[in-house]
Amino acid sequence: MAFLKSHQEAVNATLVPEHITVERIFSLTFNNRMYLFWYSEQTAPSPDVTESPNPIDKVHVAFWHECIDESVPSMKFQLENEFVNPNLTSK
Repeated sequence: MAFLKSHQEAVNATLVPEHITVERIFSLTFNNRMYLFWYSEQTAPSPDVTESPNPIDKVHVAFWHECIDESVPSMKFQLENEFVNPNLTSK
């Protein structure tokens, strides 16, 4: 996470080809383990980040392989409701 924070501008630039308008990463420490949760909004499907030639994406994928236990099922959140400022939506 420190790498992402220290390369904020370069990370933001990776969002363009991924069609991401916003991405947020939340952390939670529970039983002395840190968990990360991602939230993103996309305008179209994105290319597979594991195939990206971008150096920032390569560091991201390396972190992913080092720190994320793929054998543990990911949590699937169900959207219950959404609130959108009417001044921000297109008419």
